[in-house]
Amino acid sequence: MQSHSNFKTDLNDIERIIWSHESKVGPIIVVFAGIHGNELAGVHACENISEEISGMEENLQGSLYLISGNQKAIKKGVRYLDRDLNRIWNDVTDQESKEGQSDVKEWEEAVGILQVLNTIIEEKKNLGREIYFIDLHTTSAESCAFILFNDTLENRKSASLFPVPQILGIEETIHGTLLSFINDLGYPAIGFEAGSHTDPLSVRRIEAFLWLFLHFNQLLKLEQQKYHEYESTLRGTPDALNKYYEITCHYFVNEARDFTMKKGYQNFDPIQKGELLAYDSKEPVYAPTSGLIFMPLYQSKGNDGFFILKGRSPIWLEISVIFRDSIINRYLHLLPGVEKLDETSFVVDLKVARFFVKNIFHLLGYRVIKKDEHTLICYKR
Repeated sequence: MQSHSNFKTDLNDIERIIWSHESKVGPIIVVFAGIHGNELAGVHACENISEEISGMEENLQGSLYLISGNQKAIKKGVRYLDRDLNRIWNDVTDQESKEGQSDVKEWEEAVGILQVLNTIIEEKKNLGREIYFIDLHTTSAESCAFILFNDTLENRKSASLFPVPQILGIEETIHGTLLSFINDLGYPAIGFEAGSHTDPLSVRRIEAFLWLFLHFNQLLKLEQQKYHEYESTLRGTPDALNKYYEITCHYFVNEARDFTMKKGYQNFDPIQKGELLAYDSKEPVYAPTSGLIFMPLYQSKGNDGFFILKGRSPIWLEISVIFRDSIINRYLHLLPGVEKLDETSFVVDLKVARFFVKNIFHLLGYRVIKKDEHTLICYKR
């Protein structure tokens, strides 16, 4: 594969569908790039791959769609114009939520993406072929590559094929993402974070990830040399390699312009409880717990100041597979403080159920959302 180390500069003519290939056999893979307009590495990688793969179409055993995200923000090189396009998907099909939002440019972008998404699903859903979704991103901090996903078994299977850290349960702390929207439609979807926004290595990592994803899903077969080359491109630091992590802390920022992260933090750097991490409206922000810093905010837009991670044992994940559909699910409402909402969700009163609540529901395959200080809502994934 040709190496593309420099960013292209002219993205004014970016199309919604950057490139596509239709096939009557094999899986369908849908890739989103540039959902945040300042994260251009995914757009450039998709353009690079489309140039090369165009000469291989006769050999592709599946369909592939490369789709651009926030086109208006991409042209300006900013994260978003009015609202974060990756935080509004809880409301994108709710007409009441869209009332009074007609001047919000991201609604128009979401409608354009949704039209493409719905067309692909409607045409393909009854063909008996697998449909996979990928969302490409980069971070404002220096970082190795990693994968984010809602913790479903299908998402785990896709993510586990890559030699990068795996971050579970992002949907419990960041709401309204495109990945969660697609997962709630019933399709597997994972996010690939390639590194920092402007690092040329981020482009190469995304290209390597996409070539490997096509290989793993048998759209094409890589030569052994290329396979090892792409794997090597993805590998991170030895202490953050191919491990599972979950988020234990999310520091929300009301106004990014008033938030200043201390310089020098990279993803997966260890931090200690009480360590000074940032200033918010000139007030110091200390780490509430020890762990690994994750996605520290070094840009002027965004509401996620930082996250803190802890490791999750692969053994725990293996055990959870056994319990996902076990008979225990039928009797959760009998536990103290647990009330059944419907067939797939429960509300938990933390004043009654105090110990290991999240661990138990995670083990059984539930998404756990904090409604307020004393209440959790648990949804079956």
